Amino acid sequence: MTSILANISAMSALQTLRSVSSGLNVTQDQVSSGLRVKTASDNVAYWSISTTMRSDNKAISAASDALGVGAAKVDTAYAGTRAIIDILTEVKTTLVTAKEDSVDKAQIQNHISQLSKQAESIVGSSSFSGVNYLQTDGGDHINNVDAFDDLVVDSFTRNSNGMTSVNTTKIDMRNTSMLNVQGGGILQKDDLDYYMPMGGMYSSNFYHEGHEDHYFSGPITFSDTDSVRTNILIDNSEDAVGLSFNLTIDKSVVDDALGTTDGRIENVAQLRKVVQKAFDNAGASPYADVYGTQAIGANDRYRYEIRTLETSGNLASSISVGNVVTTFDPDLDDEDEINYNNYKLGLTSSSLLNHDNLVPYGQMAFVAPFKVMVDATISFDLSIDNSDLETFVIDRSSVDAALGTTDGRINSAADFKAVVDYVVTVGEGLDVRTQGNMITFKAEQDMFPGYGTYAVPFYISQFRPDPPFTLRFDLSEIDVTSDEFTIDDYIEGVEFMLQQSIDSGAMLGAVQQRIELQTDFSHRMMDEVESGVSRLVDADMEEASTRLQAFQTQKQLALQSLQIANSQPQNILSLFN
Repeated sequence: MTSILANISAMSALQTLRSVSSGLNVTQDQVSSGLRVKTASDNVAYWSISTTMRSDNKAISAASDALGVGAAKVDTAYAGTRAIIDILTEVKTTLVTAKEDSVDKAQIQNHISQLSKQAESIVGSSSFSGVNYLQTDGGDHINNVDAFDDLVVDSFTRNSNGMTSVNTTKIDMRNTSMLNVQGGGILQKDDLDYYMPMGGMYSSNFYHEGHEDHYFSGPITFSDTDSVRTNILIDNSEDAVGLSFNLTIDKSVVDDALGTTDGRIENVAQLRKVVQKAFDNAGASPYADVYGTQAIGANDRYRYEIRTLETSGNLASSISVGNVVTTFDPDLDDEDEINYNNYKLGLTSSSLLNHDNLVPYGQMAFVAPFKVMVDATISFDLSIDNSDLETFVIDRSSVDAALGTTDGRINSAADFKAVVDYVVTVGEGLDVRTQGNMITFKAEQDMFPGYGTYAVPFYISQFRPDPPFTLRFDLSEIDVTSDEFTIDDYIEGVEFMLQQSIDSGAMLGAVQQRIELQTDFSHRMMDEVESGVSRLVDADMEEASTRLQAFQTQKQLALQSLQIANSQPQNILSLFN
């Protein structure tokens, strides 16, 4: 059907032309820009992601640039530290030479002074962009500074929650500083309060039955009216009341024990039998005897030993003699130099050994007040009842927490006990006691009850301060011509400076390596982000080119179709002609 009011064919051809022209415009824009997603209207999701990632990539690039500045600062500090290590090595070598008596100390001192000045020059020039890790102003002596860091930007990150952050690496200038305005740099003396004097630990591993020995030279003869009376206390301790027995030794006891009739005790071997008989008579023999050999030999000629058998049931292992009363009068003997204790059967003589309630223990002296500095520690090892050896560490925070202070000072043995009690918490089983400046360590009886043969093994090590050495002079104060310090003192001090410098160089080297790794990673990350964004928004140029040619052809065909459609009304006019 043909209509003179509406040219359906022309309208269809025009609609096709518009569609083809639109596709052609889009494809031409992709070909010219290289982007498949150029605006948000092209693809909202991909446009948002790509815009965010391009922004992040710029931030990563900026962080990488900042990392380059940090790398330069670290590289400069490392170069200066290496130079200081060389100088300290030369100073140490020169000091070793100075030990030879025939050398000219003045010339050696001149050489060391020049090396010291060169070290100062190196430290002062190890600066980049106004930052010097070797020459610092920490506001206080380095030993007293809690934190003294410089931050180096190393990366930019976005986490899974979409939050962004700039990451930094810390350079601890307490470890890199060679010369600090207020002191404490590697080439300067320590705060003398840094010295932590620790007394040596004496350890006793004896734990056997309680005993004591007595001296008897003999002989002695009891008449019908002679006697020796005493009291013995068995297995008495702070945890238990001991068993008390009254002993009586007279002529009848002597004769009964020895099977004699003259009341005479010739030697200590016979005396053992007599005292044991007195134990039997008093009812003490189930709990004690006179045949111990912890202090003396079994056949000693003059000494005998009384001991607890640890059968009383008490939490104790002890034996003691008291209130010795004798009827003997030494004036009856013709000898002027008589040993009056012999008439008491030696029961009041001083003991060679007197061990009661033995447990293994450690003991040390508190030497002098000191301060636990910020980075200092004191460590020790502990084992109770054969447990695995455990290491405990005392630091500044534990000292202040235990004593309720803020300066880290330990002023007395009582303070030290409080700190150890804080570090070794209740339940660990350590009992710490003080008497004057002496500190004693042993197993806590509440957890490990038992004395003597029932005691548990116990071990506590020496207390180890770290640092174990206190530098007492600056590098610039070394003077081999004076007597303030010995050459060996100087060598030891320079060696300490050298080791600290090596540690500082190692730390800087580790930071260098991290910066290099981070720089490489940043470059790779920027490439990967660029590649990822390209996959999302870049146009496929081969496909776009093919589509462009197709759209151009389609447009030509659409134009021709429109021309044909527009010619149809002319055919109708010809019918009326």
